[in-house]
Amino acid sequence: MSKPSTRRTSRLTTPVMITFIVVAVVMLGLTVISVVKAMTRGDDPVVVNEVLTGQSMEVNRTTGLDVIRFESVRAPLPREDDVPETLDTCMAGEAKEHLEKLAGEGTSLDIEIDAYANAPNGELWASIYHGGNDLALEMVKAGYAVVDPESVDDPDKLDELTAAEDQAREDERGMFSTDADCTLPSYVEPVLEKLNDLPESPKANDVTELTKYIGDMNNIRSDAQDAVAVLTGIPDTQKDDSVAALAWGDAKEEYIDTLESHLDDIQELVEDAQEKRADLQEVKKPKNSPSPEGPSPEKDQSAQNEQDEPAEQQPKEQQDEPAEAEPTPEASIEPEHSDVEQQGASTSEDTVQLGEGDTTDETAE
Repeated sequence: MSKPSTRRTSRLTTPVMITFIVVAVVMLGLTVISVVKAMTRGDDPVVVNEVLTGQSMEVNRTTGLDVIRFESVRAPLPREDDVPETLDTCMAGEAKEHLEKLAGEGTSLDIEIDAYANAPNGELWASIYHGGNDLALEMVKAGYAVVDPESVDDPDKLDELTAAEDQAREDERGMFSTDADCTLPSYVEPVLEKLNDLPESPKANDVTELTKYIGDMNNIRSDAQDAVAVLTGIPDTQKDDSVAALAWGDAKEEYIDTLESHLDDIQELVEDAQEKRADLQEVKKPKNSPSPEGPSPEKDQSAQNEQDEPAEQQPKEQQDEPAEAEPTPEASIEPEHSDVEQQGASTSEDTVQLGEGDTTDETAE
């Protein structure tokens, strides 16, 4: 009895092994594709657990809790405590409320996530749909989000988002409205209205009206300068992807040019009014107006006349009045004299008395 051919058996075994290997690779590939598809396209059940902001939400997936956010748009974020409101935080509460209306807690979502598309804070960038509607597009239509062109690869989708943003801007919705105090239009538009309706220049012969006009124009100019400062502080779109930059980075230049043009006009009007007022004040100013503290010219002239009167015109009584005798200085106390000096003084006194007596006798004769 002949032995089976070993060569033939090996020939039959090789194709079988190759088949098994191919089948295994295919099955592994299908498994990997299924997993990736489930992770990236959201084929697993995705349910909203909580809306966090106007651009992000926490969702339940088969893999656990994840935070997803819009990949193609940006919405204002809540401001921190003790931090003033800015264009990046303006209407953050309204944006969150609108997203909750679109897809609140318990809402089932369809999501598409690019592999390893993680935001810097661990969120997953995603395209989010509910009932066939793109939630990012709905937020833009309402004016609570703006498009980030660098994050959109599909040209058709970018055109759709951009058209929606332009319409929201034109209709003054959300961040583009003048109803909220924090939006840029609510701050700039009233200034532009004042600039387009400046007060008329008063008559050139009224100083009071000219002064009031100059004050009003300076107040309008100050408001316009403040608006220019706010606009200048907005980052350029090319350097920033913040809400303020995306919403106003391109439009701010048009605003600034308009405001600066009006500022030049105001400067000319104010200078003209100041010149008119100065001319009026110069005309009305007296040539010899006395100073408030100095004496009047009449008093000065009277005092000068009194000083210029000659001495002979003074009353004769004053001229004939003898000069008062100057008081003689009191004698100083001398030390005690000697006996000889006292005797000499006594003899002198006797001589004087005799002379007086002789004179008396002669008179009697």
